[in-house]
Amino acid sequence: MKNRFNEEIEFQTENGEFQPIALVNIDQIRDKGLVFYVPAYQRGYRWRPDEIEVLIDDLLCFMNEEEGKAKNDRCPFYCLQAIVVKNSDNAGKLEVIDGQQRLTTTLILLQALFTAKEYRSMQKDFERNEIKKEEWLEKRLFTINYETRTSSSDWLFEITRAYVADNCNSNKDESSRLKDRNSDYYHFIEAFEKAMEIFTNWEDRTRYLFSSMLNESTRFIWYNTSLADSSDNNVDIFDRINATKIELNNAELIKALLLQSNHFGSDTHIRDQMAIDWDRIEKRLQNPSFWGFVYSTRHPYRYQTHIEYLFDLIQNKTNDERDYYYFTFNEYNKKYPKELNERLDYINTCWKEVQDIMLTLEEWYNDRICYHYIGYLLEYGKELENESNISILYLKNILTGISKSDRTAKLKELVKYSLKDVEPKKLFHGQSGNYVTQILFLLNIQSEQKRTSDTARFSFSSYKEIKETIGWNEEHVASNSDYTPKFEEREGLAYAILEYFTGVRKKETDTIDDYKKNVQNQYPSENKIKEICEKVLDFFDIENNDEGMRKMNSTYFDIIDYFDQYKEDTFRDDVQVGKSIRREKDFIWNFALLNATTNKSYGNDIYPLKRKRIMSDEFYIYTPICTRAMFEKAYSHKLSNMMVWGRTDAKDYWDYICECLKEFLPNNFILPFQY
Repeated sequence: MKNRFNEEIEFQTENGEFQPIALVNIDQIRDKGLVFYVPAYQRGYRWRPDEIEVLIDDLLCFMNEEEGKAKNDRCPFYCLQAIVVKNSDNAGKLEVIDGQQRLTTTLILLQALFTAKEYRSMQKDFERNEIKKEEWLEKRLFTINYETRTSSSDWLFEITRAYVADNCNSNKDESSRLKDRNSDYYHFIEAFEKAMEIFTNWEDRTRYLFSSMLNESTRFIWYNTSLADSSDNNVDIFDRINATKIELNNAELIKALLLQSNHFGSDTHIRDQMAIDWDRIEKRLQNPSFWGFVYSTRHPYRYQTHIEYLFDLIQNKTNDERDYYYFTFNEYNKKYPKELNERLDYINTCWKEVQDIMLTLEEWYNDRICYHYIGYLLEYGKELENESNISILYLKNILTGISKSDRTAKLKELVKYSLKDVEPKKLFHGQSGNYVTQILFLLNIQSEQKRTSDTARFSFSSYKEIKETIGWNEEHVASNSDYTPKFEEREGLAYAILEYFTGVRKKETDTIDDYKKNVQNQYPSENKIKEICEKVLDFFDIENNDEGMRKMNSTYFDIIDYFDQYKEDTFRDDVQVGKSIRREKDFIWNFALLNATTNKSYGNDIYPLKRKRIMSDEFYIYTPICTRAMFEKAYSHKLSNMMVWGRTDAKDYWDYICECLKEFLPNNFILPFQY
């Protein structure tokens, strides 16, 4: 940040008022008893804990740099950038046009400093139920009121009290309840907790110096548009100011456009209700399960404010407009009436569209059939008429006004249509079209849909989160016996094998000697397992040469032989598929969906190692239901060897795929080679 000024720049005050442009410190703001008012068109508070930490670090750096200098050599102040205000219709209040993020953050820091200093007495007050808000707030801080928040002047007292209560109460749920109130409270509390985490670790002297510096030696660039005789409306000023800073998103600009007070006249309750409903919808869309269902990863945007997605849908923003960031706002702005008396009708129409699509999404989400099939179609579906990607708006148009049974039939028709080009011969790993992943995705969804429990649901949120962060892989299930381990994989392979036989997962502090002791404790007498483990321990000492690799490969195949001594039921490497020769183990019957991190960490581990790890790791990272079932051998009719995934297991799994998806798959969906 480094917002430092090397010379003193003060704009004098006149008749007790700040000049239209001035440099103002916090003490001056507090001494004047200023009350700030944040109107409904403003975006909510959204500073993250890491941004709080960066600001505190920079302020602390400024304080420490200047403390030891002679007075004349000191940098006179740290600049907190601009605050733009306007005299408000509310008596005694200044309307904040820009800068509420910085004002709010400053207020949170001041309160956290006070709380850290008085924490012990606050705890006693809380335990005695002698909490006095006036002593905590009004004599020490300035005030920010929010137009859209009931009792908004109390928010800082509430989060402070919740923090103290949580640390006096083992339940620790006061802050959580406040976070659930709305998105602003969530960010307020996150910022406050981060500040408390930092300040409580400081010595009293450091907190005192920091507080003095924050109150006296920081400056806001103050701009009062009323005193500057500006003729611009507040939204125009707000938009222009932000054009040179962090970009406002489309939803924030639309909110500024629609919720201007002059649209509503005396009907302020309409605007208030819209602001409340706006927060309610945003909160619902921020729910991971709901958002995971409605949001398509085909969409090229990543939304910080999720209600923007609804506006994009309504305006039919396509991938072709992905480079036109403000497409959606401009679509609303183009239709914005010039005549004041027409604007309220326009606003009501716009908002009804948002409410209508939200009600539709809620209805779909609460219906298990709609939830599963629409969730699939948003990732892989095509419109029947033109082959374009299915959108929520398209589904809304074709599903509205028909019976529940007809709706189900239409969704199944669309699912089947998405698979019209799928042939068994295309279901080999690496084949163009990525049909293996598509089929496995639908298989997991349909498997959840077919479960009798009403609560059984495929987790679109978990699936999409992994898809957009670490990715999904098509993972071979069978032991890949024609694979030879690489030198750089030796340690990971060794740890996996040793964990399997000893049951001990590696910790950072573990040494090779610890593993040797584990092996000796588990297997004191000589046997095949002990022999394998001792050979595996040699992996850590082998050199990257022909002899070293020979030893490692020999041990690797010893392990394969241990689990599959009789080499029964092995996959064939040369089956005829059309005009091509393919490997059976590259067919879909030998594949499961596995997140890329897990897949990478397991590498080419043999089946029993993968099986053990996946069974234990499912509690740490999302694993689709069919992947778990494969490694549990839930699809296998014959369980002669749980440590090998053989050709018979694969055939049983293929039969399950065909049966589970039979209403969606094309006719004559049979093995593309002779079994």
